[in-house]
Amino acid sequence: MRPIRGALRISAAALLLIGVLGTMAACDARSSLARTRSKAVAKGLTRAVYLKGLQPEPLRLEDRMAFYKVPGVSLAAFDQGRLEWTRAYGRRDLRVEAPLTIETMFQAGGLTPLVTSVLALRLAGEGLIGLDEDVRPRLRSWKFPDEFEPGPGGVTLRSLLSQSAGLSDQVLAGYGPDEPRPSLVQVLAGVKPAKNGPLWVPPRRSARLEAWPSEAGYVVVQVLLEDLTGRAFAALADEKIFRPLGLTRTGFDSDLADDIRPTAAVGFLRDGKAVPGGSARIPEDAAKGLWTTPSAYAVLILDLLAAAEGRPAKLLAPDAARLLLRAQVGNFGFGFFVAGRGGSLHFRSAGTTRGFACAMVVYPAAGQGAVIMTNSDNGDVLIEEILAGFSGAYGWPDFKPVEKPVLRLAPETYAEFSGRFEVDAGYALDVRAEDYFLVITPTGQAATRFYAEGQTLFYSTDPYIRIQFFRDPRGKVDGLVLWQKDFRLEARKVS
Repeated sequence: MRPIRGALRISAAALLLIGVLGTMAACDARSSLARTRSKAVAKGLTRAVYLKGLQPEPLRLEDRMAFYKVPGVSLAAFDQGRLEWTRAYGRRDLRVEAPLTIETMFQAGGLTPLVTSVLALRLAGEGLIGLDEDVRPRLRSWKFPDEFEPGPGGVTLRSLLSQSAGLSDQVLAGYGPDEPRPSLVQVLAGVKPAKNGPLWVPPRRSARLEAWPSEAGYVVVQVLLEDLTGRAFAALADEKIFRPLGLTRTGFDSDLADDIRPTAAVGFLRDGKAVPGGSARIPEDAAKGLWTTPSAYAVLILDLLAAAEGRPAKLLAPDAARLLLRAQVGNFGFGFFVAGRGGSLHFRSAGTTRGFACAMVVYPAAGQGAVIMTNSDNGDVLIEEILAGFSGAYGWPDFKPVEKPVLRLAPETYAEFSGRFEVDAGYALDVRAEDYFLVITPTGQAATRFYAEGQTLFYSTDPYIRIQFFRDPRGKVDGLVLWQKDFRLEARKVS
């Protein structure tokens, strides 16, 4: 009988070839799906609201960038715990021919606290400090005043990271390139050259809340970690987070190298002017000083998801990662907000610094999410439309456009709101009534229709802006307030 070893060798080679071809086919399928999804996102934006009886209209990302005057957008998407695709659109700097790439760094603002939380939990895991230990005796550079009243959870690493330590809700604005920068102690105390008031003073509220948005706690965390280690916060993060993940295009504002800053994105204001110096300078690294790219930030998120699932990871042990990725006080987590339940449970963080707006969303059950970065104050509005594009492409249950009814008020009511409303000597809103809506024309800008949703409350769909009119004690219309997310404008009626 002839030996069959050769036949076995051929069969093994054939099986190997089949395996290779199968892997290639799977890779091709994933690449094809990634291309399909990225195109669906870029062509599937929708306005935040649409009129009842109509259907949401799909919009192109590049068209909406032009509409909102957002120079650049950078995106990263992940699925099943893996980075799926990255894309960059537009320009890094409108003043020069500087195209945006997926390697362009952005000032990440509100995405910073998650990184700070990871660093704090990693150092806690090394025994540096307990998560529920009172941190006040461990602070050396600065001490809480005796009159400070902490929140229900005291002043612990957990309460500081979950924004429940009872500190101020002031927004830290940053500093211009020629402005003196305060030390962290000056920021906490609220003394010049700091622009803020004391960060240990809680806001006045009609009801005592367990937690509220507060950047102040992260400033305390930065001082705490620097006091405990004797090292700069930026250097600690580089050693404990960025280097283990191989992230070379990520760092903090205080440590941003001179040769990197000129290649980073330049921030632009709502009126289209560049931020002086390209960006605000932020001494509060732990609160909002992160510079990174969407793909680098996604790598961080994916490592945390892997750790939480018990898969190999580089930053946190499984228990620490699971602790990190859940709500702590209400819907406040460690550096993000938690919403939804079951398969729709998701994490979200977003925020702005001067000239930049960024956001991230994670659906942990599916290992899906997105990181969005823009270099414009107007990016915060565009991000909502981009998230709607992601929602359509990935089948997310959230971030859908909202259907709004149109009320028909009495004709004389519309007439009462007509006239000129002055913001200042050089800027006014001209309001005129047309049929069942108002047409408002800001100085130097295009006219926009506003529809009634109440007796004094109106909204526009493109962009989504709300306006409320006010009356004096005699009932005569004498002013209005306009708001769009965190942008607010007041005007008084002059004619």
